[in-house]
Amino acid sequence: MKNILSKIFKFTNVNLPAPVKIAFAERFGESLNVEWLQTDDFYEAIFYLEEIEHIARFDSTGKILNLKKNLSIHAIPLHIKEKAAKHGELMNVIEIIEEEVVGYELIVRDESLIRFSLLLNEKGGLIHKNKL
Repeated sequence: MKNILSKIFKFTNVNLPAPVKIAFAERFGESLNVEWLQTDDFYEAIFYLEEIEHIARFDSTGKILNLKKNLSIHAIPLHIKEKAAKHGELMNVIEIIEEEVVGYELIVRDESLIRFSLLLNEKGGLIHKNKL
């Protein structure tokens, strides 16, 4: 299985351009358990910083394209928590940052225990809802 995934995502032997290495070290230098993925268009680091899982996506020049941060349910803004409650019980939250917070990916489950993926903008407006 690892061979299949490494062929698809290039888990191993990712050859990072120097600007990507430098940009990552400057912004996330204290990170733990860093794993790199590569596609033709970007480099993605999955890592832990201050005990929180992060995913940072860079272009080959070292510019960070976006950052996703796995948040504790207790750490999300109240207005996002209230919007999520209208769809069900909040189970997971990922904050999406592109220079500033631009949205949240949420997983909620309804009274029938059916799970949904929600994408909300920074103000809590529903962008997309999908049954999982």
